[in-house]
Amino acid sequence: MRKFLAILGVILMLTANVSAKSIRTPEGNMPRVQWAVVESVEGEMTRIIDMGARILAPTTAKEAGTYALYGAIEKNNKNLLRLLEIYANDEAYRIHSTSEAFQQYRAERLPILAGLKILPVNGIVLEQKNHGVGTVAVTNRFEIAPINLATFQKLISAEGIRAVREDSGVMGAFVTAEQSRPNFIHTMIIFSDENAAQKYFTSNAYKNYRRQAEKLIQAENKIDYKPTKIQLSEKF
Repeated sequence: MRKFLAILGVILMLTANVSAKSIRTPEGNMPRVQWAVVESVEGEMTRIIDMGARILAPTTAKEAGTYALYGAIEKNNKNLLRLLEIYANDEAYRIHSTSEAFQQYRAERLPILAGLKILPVNGIVLEQKNHGVGTVAVTNRFEIAPINLATFQKLISAEGIRAVREDSGVMGAFVTAEQSRPNFIHTMIIFSDENAAQKYFTSNAYKNYRRQAEKLIQAENKIDYKPTKIQLSEKF
């Protein structure tokens, strides 16, 4: 009887956490993913963001293949925006980047754009809640010795999926690898608020993951962001 109740408890727990999902195409494939690093001239980043909201957002919302654009301004650099872009495939990105709205946005931001870098990556884990809003984002770049790469990917993948499915305040966990340098791993975690972030980073589950990961990491760069509002996409 106790064994039955234990199994039932696990089933109920899993059922309660069905509000999370992996981002995939209708065919079950990993979508196209890239990072965009946008730099404005001094003090003009809010204008670039306002342009995107005014010009680009209405059109992007109608693009079925533009799955998600998640970004935030760096806490220590008000002129730098990092954006995680997820598209169904190359054709979806072509439609987005050649649209009339995007061309208008690109032209209007050009005078106050100081730099733009696009980093093609492969998705490893793209996990998020079905819906919701995040206000805190954290990204990391890990350099992993190639010999340890498979082990690290398995470890961080399991933790990303676990966090989104089990921790109510973890809205999304995204793990990607550079296409030209697969041992450079870029991640983004989105939290509902600062309390959720603190709860996660002090949890036993996270500490256990870090204990196992530390010996595999050659170098690490963590970036915190200004408070933001990231509306989770529901397109996929």
